[in-house]
Amino acid sequence: MVSPDSSSNGNGKAVTLTVNGRPVAVPAGTTVLKAAKAAGVFIPTLCASDKLSPYGSCRMCLVSIEGARGLPASCTTPAADGMVVTTTTPEIDRLRRNVMELYLSDFGDLPPARSDGGRHPFLDIAAYVGLREVRYRGVKHDRPIDDSNPYFRFDPNLCIACGRCVRACDEIQGTFAIQLLSRGFDTTVVAGAGVSFAESNCVSCGACVKECPTGALDEKRLLQVGPPDSSVRTTCAYCGVGCQFEAQVRGGQVVSMKPIDDSPVNEGHACVKGRFAFDYVYAPDRLRTPLIRKDGQFVEATWDEAIDLIAATFKRILEQHGPDALAGISSSRGTNEENYLMQKFFRAAVGTNNIDNCARVCHSATVSGMMEVFGVGAATNGLEDIDRARLLMIVGANPTEGHPVTGARIKRAVRRGAKLIVIDPRRIELCKYADVHLQLRPGANVAVLNGLAHVILTEGLYDEAFIGQRTENFEAYRQTMLTYTPERVEEISGVPADLLRKAARLYATSGASMCCHGLGVSEHKYGSFGVMAMANLALLTGNVGRPGTGINPLRGQNNVQGSCDVGAMPHALTTYQKLQDPDVRAKFEAVYGRPILATPGLKIPEMYEATVAGKLKGLWIVGYDVLHTDPNTHFVRRALQQLDFLVVQDLFLNETAKLAHVVLPGASFLEKDGTFTNGERRIQRIRKAIPPVGQARADWEVICAISEAMGYPMQYSHPSEVMDEIARLTPSLAGVSYDRLEGDGIQWPAPHAGHPGTRVMHQEQFPRGKGKFSPADYLPPGEEPDEDYPFCLVTGRILHHYNSGTMTRRTRLTAWVDEDVVELHPDDAAELRIEDGEKVRLLSRRGEVTLTARHSDRVAPGQVFATFHFPELRLNELLSSSADVLSKCPEYKVSAVRVEKIGKASARRGREKALAAAD
Repeated sequence: MVSPDSSSNGNGKAVTLTVNGRPVAVPAGTTVLKAAKAAGVFIPTLCASDKLSPYGSCRMCLVSIEGARGLPASCTTPAADGMVVTTTTPEIDRLRRNVMELYLSDFGDLPPARSDGGRHPFLDIAAYVGLREVRYRGVKHDRPIDDSNPYFRFDPNLCIACGRCVRACDEIQGTFAIQLLSRGFDTTVVAGAGVSFAESNCVSCGACVKECPTGALDEKRLLQVGPPDSSVRTTCAYCGVGCQFEAQVRGGQVVSMKPIDDSPVNEGHACVKGRFAFDYVYAPDRLRTPLIRKDGQFVEATWDEAIDLIAATFKRILEQHGPDALAGISSSRGTNEENYLMQKFFRAAVGTNNIDNCARVCHSATVSGMMEVFGVGAATNGLEDIDRARLLMIVGANPTEGHPVTGARIKRAVRRGAKLIVIDPRRIELCKYADVHLQLRPGANVAVLNGLAHVILTEGLYDEAFIGQRTENFEAYRQTMLTYTPERVEEISGVPADLLRKAARLYATSGASMCCHGLGVSEHKYGSFGVMAMANLALLTGNVGRPGTGINPLRGQNNVQGSCDVGAMPHALTTYQKLQDPDVRAKFEAVYGRPILATPGLKIPEMYEATVAGKLKGLWIVGYDVLHTDPNTHFVRRALQQLDFLVVQDLFLNETAKLAHVVLPGASFLEKDGTFTNGERRIQRIRKAIPPVGQARADWEVICAISEAMGYPMQYSHPSEVMDEIARLTPSLAGVSYDRLEGDGIQWPAPHAGHPGTRVMHQEQFPRGKGKFSPADYLPPGEEPDEDYPFCLVTGRILHHYNSGTMTRRTRLTAWVDEDVVELHPDDAAELRIEDGEKVRLLSRRGEVTLTARHSDRVAPGQVFATFHFPELRLNELLSSSADVLSKCPEYKVSAVRVEKIGKASARRGREKALAAAD
């Protein structure tokens, strides 16, 4: 986190000063307080924090500076060359004691010890200054405690008005939900316009709780159970940001998740899900034993019974129908090691390439599009480069809700002066900060991105030197882009031509433009083309291969990147080594001891088709509720019900597991070891903090056990041994080992043990040699609104839930959101006479659902937005089977629907009645 008082003044100079006789050199612009810390000298402070800008209100950090008048506050005084600082003198000590005594006088008694296990900073400082008793007796506050937030409590009677919570909300999170109200003794912290924390626009990230020095803001769980007695460092298991935490444990249970301050990924910040929503681990309906279906009912079974049944049935299918009658779907929620073993099992033990993972339905189009242009399907830059970009272009992503820590980082960058372009059909939160919002029609990404290229080409804003030295196929690209005039693009997309020109000029001339995109790009029929169009822009302007630039997908799940990196895909091996390359196959065959087929296997949508066609007989799904999350639910259910044998391995008996023949209880991320790879290619450890509940087992252990029962032993004693094998087979991961992953992890490529990892890719050349301009024409989405279905439905996620909601629905997050809703523009609602909060019917050609309507100008007229976090809604029944033409990523972002009041009989029902009458 870039803090104003800790950064250089930009000229790279350092200053040398002396603190209590100790010489220390620090960057120009560093405060005396931080210089003292660098010298190993402690200065007490209540209002200052390493993560916040200087404030200077508490008067505890006073120091003496030779030649200076008075006793300046060290937190607001810049260090200077030759400065001589003394941090403790009789006068300073006396003043500090007096100040501290005045603070304590308002409490009546000393405040309670902090719940995080260490002595409270407030009391630590009282002890440091030598305060043993309080001579003054002030007026004790008697204000009501705000207990409204599900995760933390605010006791204003313990507040000293230091302002750290306010500044944390402003400077770190960027929500501005808290303020100091009134003056003097009456000064107090309030949320919003004097409402409770739960009613305010607070996003419950916990930054204020973390900064509070007195315990006025504190975690409810720690107040209830007491401080932790141990902790382990681990990686968050929600989105692809990869935030680092200390999992704090008491009595064998995780009681708190504390963000790691020095992690380059989250810099001590977090979101409400990662910080607080781990309750699901202890949900009463966690799977605790294997289940086998007998006579249509699940019965509990031993692990031996379950594994023997799975192995015997898989063997029978192999013998009767061959290896391609079996398939596996692994999980972007699982570890790298587990995904690797899953693909190894199917390729070596079974003999098929029918292995895929749930990245197929989110970012597979990103992989195919970036592979085409750059030669690798991974982010070009690290998250730290958001701080270095002069312009950020956010395309089809809503980071403040889907990737909140990255969203907060983007807001901080904008406040420091970075320009911002948002390309999205919805008016997301970041639009408030944007220089330009291109509010396109859903499905028009390619046209808009090509229109930007047109302006850059015709106005001569492209990087001719970069194009000449590092790219190919430019002329073919140029000819295609010249047809995308701003006026033509406006006709296709609805984006005004003048706004398109403005955005193009900003992107091309900033000097360092960085693009971050999400599922609003990839989840389209031509999602791969949209990714190519973004990558083409980076080549066109030379915005790749440098800090603060590049194409950077915001991965939706914790290990979307890693599950693909380790080969859990039907067409490639680890880090996208080609199955068709005989040398690659020979390398893997030497380790696996079995032949590897050159023919690609089935992608997830193709697995359903093969099942309905009678070709696929057995399916093993790990950590993925396909029946809830995949589109065209009717077809998915039909396929699953047609299987001879379905094995599901998960934390809960989800919608897919309810159809299984065998259900296996998996371990959560807190109950096992392994690694995740975040969206910036950073491989990070997860560490076992607690034992698994019941008889649950880590997925890697289950895979090994089933493989051994199938006659192909996989003998690993720890996931680190699996990573060692991955490294031996993968040139770009050859330098990765668990020893090297301690601390902040490694961003691949890391080709040897001495390599530090790669923050910025493609600095000198692309994996494919030269970057390839890949012109893609705009083509309409798979389905468009018409007279019968006049609205375009876009689906997505919200802050308080995550994907299918399997985890978040089992936490206190439901206090904020306990149902899926549909956002409807007020003009459309008025025309349809639909009130805010009214139940409505949403219909497509494939089905209908009933849900609550919310008036919202975040959506444009003619569009509706809904989430699919709650299984009882079954929103994905409305979606078609339309998918990206290259990757088969489903088109979640465009479906033609109709919105009806509940009292109105649907036309489809009317037709059904007419047909029934005719019969």
